[in-house]
Amino acid sequence: MLRLIVDLSPIDPARGLALEEALLESTRDRADDTLRIWVNDRSVIIGRSQSVESEVDLEHLRGLSIPVVRRISGGGSVYHYPGNLNVSLFLRDASALGTVSETYTTIGEAIVSGLLRDDTDARVEENIIMVGEKKIAGAAQVRRGRSLLYHMSLLVSPSQLPIDSFLLAMQGAYEPALVASHPRPVTSLSQLSPGLEMKSLVGTLSHAITTLIGEDLEQGSYTRGEVERAKRLEFEKYRSDEWNLSR
Repeated sequence: MLRLIVDLSPIDPARGLALEEALLESTRDRADDTLRIWVNDRSVIIGRSQSVESEVDLEHLRGLSIPVVRRISGGGSVYHYPGNLNVSLFLRDASALGTVSETYTTIGEAIVSGLLRDDTDARVEENIIMVGEKKIAGAAQVRRGRSLLYHMSLLVSPSQLPIDSFLLAMQGAYEPALVASHPRPVTSLSQLSPGLEMKSLVGTLSHAITTLIGEDLEQGSYTRGEVERAKRLEFEKYRSDEWNLSR
């Protein structure tokens, strides 16, 4: 059984990422596999092994009241805002999906086939989804034993902020100290399909994932234990400069 959790109201980013880790722990400890479809409030989410100083203009972000939060998965920096839809898949045993790169391809292609018309020039390139020469989604993953957290940020509507003003990888003098970001020109689903809304995507994405992994879907919610664990992680880790600014 695949538990579906839907959160379409923008959540505080520290709480949003704390729930990701709590759900991964819960899944590893034999809870149901879970599909979480959710929205983060404005934030820059950086990869587990990235240097904050190399990736963002921290002073500018603070002036905009946009926090920087470090996730537990690898990869590059991404701007989250209410126009993004996050799709997180938690599996107890992801061995059937193959290697890390095979997992990106398999899940990415399932999402592409569910979201976009056959005649759309859409393709999976490693951990991103491209339409033509523009990016509409990027993914990252983390594994603990056989368990998996795969999460993708899908661009549903365009950002109202010029993100190149605070994401240094989009500026000419970018010199990453650790893991580099690789930004691409972007587009959004609403630009490809005007009038598209978040709610209409939930069923489409849920169907694509359940078809892929072969589990029945059941509407669910966080357990008390997951919420309590997420609260501890939120305040001890994801609101901490020791974690977020550690590199």
